[in-house]
Order: sequence, then structure tokens, then C-alpha cells
Amino acid sequence: MKHYISYGLLGIALIVLGATLYVVQQDKTKLEHKLTKTEQQLTTLSATLEEEKQVAGLQVKGAEVTFVQDFFHTYLNYDNASYTGRFDALSTMASAEVISRLKGASSLAPPVVKMKNELEKVQLYLDPTTPHHFLVYTTTNYYIDGSLVNHGNQLYEVEISKDSDQYRIERFIMKGNMTEVDGV
Repeated sequence: MKHYISYGLLGIALIVLGATLYVVQQDKTKLEHKLTKTEQQLTTLSATLEEEKQVAGLQVKGAEVTFVQDFFHTYLNYDNASYTGRFDALSTMASAEVISRLKGASSLAPPVVKMKNELEKVQLYLDPTTPHHFLVYTTTNYYIDGSLVNHGNQLYEVEISKDSDQYRIERFIMKGNMTEVDGV
């Protein structure tokens, strides 16, 4: 009788062991399938990342865009009091040649009438074939004695460089003033 009980318990243990092995094998198969699928996704993502690196070739960071926007805010937001002083602030943001050209295009002294220039909007467009090169579209409002006399759009071409941890405008070209034509 003891033998029958022992054989019975042994049989039950073998059935439990067999069932456990079956479940483990099924789990292993599912995990292998999931691992294969994940590896395929990783390969696809790696290929996509490489494509984007090659196509863009820009390595443009949000810091570059913010720097260019900050430059234009400093350059185009001024009034009588800050008209000439803005160039001092810009001197850390642009090459000496760019600052010299900007100063040369401006008056040496602020206008005698009360005036103010406000930058309303800055839009940056990247050139995917030329790293760190931007077209910048600005909208400004120019006031004389508190009255709006010009609401205008300008287009600039800028190129920046990075020395250590500091960006610098190396090239600055005003492409022109733009007039919006509605309905064309």
C-alpha cells in the first residue's frame, strides 16, 4: 500500500512537473517572439535615425534656434534710450564684422523724435543642406510719438558658429523688406 501511495505521489509530481515544463516552454516561446519583434523595431529605429542624420546633417539644437531668436529680439526691440546701447549687448552675440556692419547701417545717435521699434514675430527657416544657416522672417512695428507708422516684414539670412559653449552670428545679410499682399 505504501508503494501505491508513493507511486501515486510520484505520478502526481511528474504530472505537475510536466505541466510546469510545458508552461515554461510556452512562456519562453512567447518571450523569444517578443524579443525578435523588439530587435526588429530597434533595427528599424536605428536605420531611421541614421537616415535623419544623413538627410538633415544639421545637428541643430534648440539652443541654436533660441540664440538666433534672442539675437533678433535684442537687435530689433529698441527705443530712444536703447538705440545705440543695443550694439553693446549684441557685441557678445555676433562677430566684430557683423556688429560693424549693423552700426554702419544705423545712425550714430538716436533720433530726436520719440520712437520705438518692437519685434512682433520671429520665424526661422532651416536650410537642410547648409548646417547652422537660417532664413529669418521678422515682423516689426515702428512707432513715432506713440503712433504706429510702419508694420513691416523683413527677411534676413544668418549663419552661426559655436566657439566653446557660445554661439556667434558670423554672417548677417538683410534680404529685404517684405510687403504682404492680401488676396493674391
